[in-house]
Amino acid sequence: MDKRSDDDTIRAALGRDDPAAVELIWQRYADDLLAYLSATLCCRHDAEDVLQTVFARIAGKHHKLARARCLNAYVYRIARNEAVSHRRRRLRDGKNAVPKAAWLVASEAAREQSDLVDLLAVALARLPESQRQVVVLKVYRDKTFQEIAQLLGISVNTAASRYRYGMERLRTLLKDH
Repeated sequence: MDKRSDDDTIRAALGRDDPAAVELIWQRYADDLLAYLSATLCCRHDAEDVLQTVFARIAGKHHKLARARCLNAYVYRIARNEAVSHRRRRLRDGKNAVPKAAWLVASEAAREQSDLVDLLAVALARLPESQRQVVVLKVYRDKTFQEIAQLLGISVNTAASRYRYGMERLRTLLKDH
């Protein structure tokens, strides 16, 4: 099933107040949102917490979601807003340091290169958030620039530029390794 028909199925379920609608949204978006939130917050634990909050909000806004013109952009906007709120709470509570827990998870094939993965996670964390989000969505979630632009509410050219600048910065940060 392709993404458009998945979204149509979700809209239909939302429209008829089907309790399975949130589960369908989870199946469709949870992995991508977790990657996005991990890249935004640079902490897998915080990303998992925020993801739960996002889905609680989705469950409470199912009527608005059913009418959303672009379902995935609406879902990502909720995630972005929750990430910003989470970061503000951490700063307000005096917890502005980024936790040391690994947020970039290597595939099974790359597990033996964990030092390289850790190095890459540190380098990614040093990128500006806007570049880091685009790089992670492009490289780790296989999103097109069109999809990234739609998800983040930016132009396709901006998505491509952020990716290019982010990759250039990563090359600079990793050149000695």
